[in-house]
Formats: sequence, structure tokens, C-alpha cells
Amino acid sequence: MPEKSGTQTTQKTKEIKVFSTQVVTIDHIKKDKRKLILLNIVRTCNEISEKGLAHLIALLKDEKNINLGYTILKLGSKVVVRELLEDVKALLYTGLIEVNPKNKKLMLTSNGHEFLDKVMSQIAIENLDAILKTVEELKPKILPLDEEVALVVSTSSRR
Repeated sequence: MPEKSGTQTTQKTKEIKVFSTQVVTIDHIKKDKRKLILLNIVRTCNEISEKGLAHLIALLKDEKNINLGYTILKLGSKVVVRELLEDVKALLYTGLIEVNPKNKKLMLTSNGHEFLDKVMSQIAIENLDAILKTVEELKPKILPLDEEVALVVSTSSRR
């Protein structure tokens, strides 16, 4: 029989958090016009922050009457687009876009470029050219937001 010592040992336990999420594949993205438009917007911008992308989608809806199917909430000067976050996560998960670690901006991967070239030759999205021309028009309004994000990232990485 083992002897009991005067000190008691405590057991450490780890909690496991379980959450469910829908698995997204490349085939899902091929069928989702909103995600395809989003990929084309990221390609047109070369690099764009999530904050800039949210503001761009709000500007498209408010100023140009182009609704991409997102629900937009404005809280003061902050723009919240919940579905956008989910779409960005799906595109990151599939490896079509990535986050530039230097400035925290979204950009297409080489797989994303290949995917778009292949898919866009097979699928026609209504008004895509008009949407991308409008994105080009609105890029100067988004540029200060993107630079703000890059500035915050660079100052926080110096600390």
C-alpha cells in the first residue's frame, strides 16, 4: 500500500471548447457568386485591409447602389459587415487569399490567381466589370483606412 505524504497534489485539467463550423471547399466557392466577386475585388485592389474592405462594400451600397448581398451596420464611424468576416475566413481557409504579415492586408495567393483565371473563364457574373470599375473609382477613399491599418501594425510590431 502506498504511503500518503503530507502534501496534496492538485490535478490540472484543460477545458476543451467545441464549436462547429461548416467546412468550405473550393467547389463551394465556385458556386458562391458573392465570394467570387470578393476575390475579384481583392485582386483589383492588390492588397486591402479587412477594415478597408468593409468600408468599400458600404460605399458600393451607399454611393453607387451596388448591393453585394451583405448586411451593413454602421456604429458611428465604424462599419460592421458580419457576413464579410465569414467570407474572408472561408477564402483564407481554402488558401485563395492570405494576410500579408507586414501590413495585415488581404491579398490573393498564387492559387487564388489561378483559381480566378480558371473559374472566371467558365462563369459569367452579372455586372462584374461595372463593379470592378466602381471599385477602382472608390479606391482613393479606402486608401487612408488601409494606411491607418498598416501604420497601427507597424507601430505595434516595434514595441
